[in-house]
Amino acid sequence: MEALKPHIVSTSSVLIIRPSEVTVEKLQHAVSSLDGVSVSFELMERLGASDKIYDVVVVGFFGADKEVDYEVIQKSMKASGLIAIFNGDNSALTLDMLINGFSDTKQISENLTIAKSPAYAFGASSAIRSAPKVWKLDTEDDLEDLIDPDDLLTEEDKVAPNKKLYTCGPKSEKKKACKNCSCGYAEELAGAPPPEFKSACGSCYLGDAFRCASCPYLGQPAFKPGENVKLAL
Repeated sequence: MEALKPHIVSTSSVLIIRPSEVTVEKLQHAVSSLDGVSVSFELMERLGASDKIYDVVVVGFFGADKEVDYEVIQKSMKASGLIAIFNGDNSALTLDMLINGFSDTKQISENLTIAKSPAYAFGASSAIRSAPKVWKLDTEDDLEDLIDPDDLLTEEDKVAPNKKLYTCGPKSEKKKACKNCSCGYAEELAGAPPPEFKSACGSCYLGDAFRCASCPYLGQPAFKPGENVKLAL
């Protein structure tokens, strides 16, 4: 305990985890070694039965504890409390402390390691501020690297589509079917079903990547063989 005393203030409340079988002399020795500090004892399996919390929790003072429940210990500690582990496996304690939420792990002596509990009480909650609905640019931000979207347009992009390029279909200038209409628009105007199209390559249903340059299905999605595809004109 002498190595631990410099890390405990006189107003601290100390809890020492004791085994189920321990002599009165050993308990009295533990209290006397922390003279002037409030000391309590509790079994590991009974820890957490009360709502009392402590500034310091001591583990393994009466011998190495094989089963240490760090979660229950942390519930019994105040925020930024101190845990002192005697006779522990120093090679694994640093990782064990980190995994269980403790920080600032230090090996004080060959058989003593200490660490701090989180700076908030176990189970504490805090409100999360909602993010702003509108992002605002700081006037001091460097805006030189921002690109004007209009600069991405070429002169050709700004020219309106020429309807004369469409010789057939509702998008054409005269909105009538061409002389050799093969897209079915002529039949649509006449109220007749479109003629049955016979594929020259047999790959029309696979999609544009497999279609001929003159395929009437260009621009249409792939379809199952034998499925009737209605052209959206």
